[in-house]
Amino acid sequence: MHKFIPFLIILLALSLIQNCFGGPNEPETPEVVTVEEEVPTEELLKTLETGSNFEKGQAAIQLGNRGITKAIPSLRNLLKDKDPGLRAGAAIALGDLKDKSSSQTIANLMWSDTENPKDVYLDALTRMKDVSVVSRIYPLLSDDNDTLRLQTVDSLVQIGANSVGSQILALALKNQNREKDKTFAMALGKLKVSSAESYLLGLTKKQDESPTLAASYLALGRIKAKNASSVLISALTLPYDKGKENASMALIEIANPSVVPKVFEVLKSDNAESKMYATDVLCGIPSKEAAKLALVLLNSQETKNWSYAAKIIGRQKYKEGKDRIEELLAKTTTPDRDNFAEALGWIGDPTSIPLLRKVLLSGDKEGPYGSAWALGVMGAKEAVPDLLVALDKGDAKLMGYALEALGSIADPSSLPKLKILLADRPKMAPQILSTVALIPTDEARTLIEEATRSNNAEVYRPAMEEIAKRKDKKSIPLLLQFANGDDAEKRKLSYYALTAITGQKFRTAKEWNVWVKTNP
Repeated sequence: MHKFIPFLIILLALSLIQNCFGGPNEPETPEVVTVEEEVPTEELLKTLETGSNFEKGQAAIQLGNRGITKAIPSLRNLLKDKDPGLRAGAAIALGDLKDKSSSQTIANLMWSDTENPKDVYLDALTRMKDVSVVSRIYPLLSDDNDTLRLQTVDSLVQIGANSVGSQILALALKNQNREKDKTFAMALGKLKVSSAESYLLGLTKKQDESPTLAASYLALGRIKAKNASSVLISALTLPYDKGKENASMALIEIANPSVVPKVFEVLKSDNAESKMYATDVLCGIPSKEAAKLALVLLNSQETKNWSYAAKIIGRQKYKEGKDRIEELLAKTTTPDRDNFAEALGWIGDPTSIPLLRKVLLSGDKEGPYGSAWALGVMGAKEAVPDLLVALDKGDAKLMGYALEALGSIADPSSLPKLKILLADRPKMAPQILSTVALIPTDEARTLIEEATRSNNAEVYRPAMEEIAKRKDKKSIPLLLQFANGDDAEKRKLSYYALTAITGQKFRTAKEWNVWVKTNP
């Protein structure tokens, strides 16, 4: 078993490298793995045949990661190797390469290979995304290992295992373990197995404030259970906070307007969490009735519930409530004024902009943050000078809101101030540069490119990330300079940015130089 450990380390490192600029949800300041120039593909293919076991395993993972289909025959042979690490590495690589002809062999190894953990082969099959093997995967939902069960749920969802929904439900009905019920609820919900409604409702009868109960509420929403409304509304008033949260999400997903009056009653509760989640439901289900009830509440003397009412009116974009919200926002004695400002942003009436600008720079403890957000959502270009002033207020929270708003408005006139701010506050580079990147001008691109030349990693890393996100081909010459430069980290970051812009996946400066020359 110990022989497999190096391959796990390699896989983790490669995954970190691959994901630095890999998708829409990457962090603003990714952790960068600094590595030297990568081994050419041809050398890796040779190593796969003649190297030591460790070198073969390392080459297998890298070839799979690079999508080199030439390696498939050799990788298939490694599935039969005596070394457990090589079998595991080959399986992962073949999964990356989507070699579905190997799916059954890998599935067999998952159940028969006692030297490697099942989750390694499950990972390979997940990467493979071959629906034909889901019948070999779903039985793992009954495994005693909680982590493996959760990985199985994720695998089934990624592969798209809707075809075995009835089999999963049958397995769930035989289960007598409350902890495993959580796994089945998650799987049935995520796979949207509508026939599981009765089973899931049965799980909610035991009010044990367990993860299983919370998962059952969420699953009822995912399958849009027709008979779950009363159970879910009741859950909003119970002591279990995670249950309240999941019940609110389920009600929103089911989106039945008939629940609005009963959910509105929850606002009379003394429990802040119950009122918060009820408000989320009343905001999330499209309903003019919810907005009308909220306006009645906003005109009442129940000041403790005004902010909830304002949020509902705003999210429902109920313009009839705008004047009352403006009236209350203008009063410094109104509680939770930021919610009122945000509500005006949701409604989106330009006549609210003057008041929002005034509150933004008022210096009040409540109101400026919501006003900044609202002005950004409304795309209020006339408010750009005020937002730039807000950057100098010395309030880090207000600065964050102002930057977000300036990014939403995307007016080039904010660039000079943003450039100064970047020089003065390098630790805020991720927020500042993400704002700059939303401005679609060459001047903005140049500012980001200048940031990549910084010697401060807190500046050049997010700058490289924003160049990758913008996918502007005009940045390619700059990236090539880094690709051919001496800074190992910037060189590596330039490869990922080039890949994001061009769609190509070269791993050396030489390959990038050749490609650019032949693709001017």
